[in-house]
Amino acid sequence: MTDQTPSEQPITLTVPGDRRFVGIVRMFVGGLSARLDLGYEAMDDLQLAVESVFHDCAADGEITIEAQPDGDRLAIVVGPLARDPLAETDGGGGLELRQLLPALVAGSETFTKNGRPWLRVDVRTPAGTGAA
Repeated sequence: MTDQTPSEQPITLTVPGDRRFVGIVRMFVGGLSARLDLGYEAMDDLQLAVESVFHDCAADGEITIEAQPDGDRLAIVVGPLARDPLAETDGGGGLELRQLLPALVAGSETFTKNGRPWLRVDVRTPAGTGAA
């Protein structure tokens, strides 16, 4: 038995890495945002952040999105990814995720798990909405 309350337990969604499933990812993030009373702009920014990572970095196979509400913040972990979304690229001319994410979320970082890159993004939630 864990000592986490129900509101602190991670919520996980695993979908195929195929772009056809981005709508399900968007609904998952939107549902979490609504449950945590995020404003419309914060929800839209979070959906755009996760959707952009899914589009640009999805690997073959499955992608897991894990949400961890914790008091006044929500952490979302996405992976495994085909590439590190925060690494510099070879200058393709478009807006890179490492430039976009800071405008959308409170924080982001990549880490390696089982030899593959994963991304964690954090957003602030209204105080007290992490409770069930």
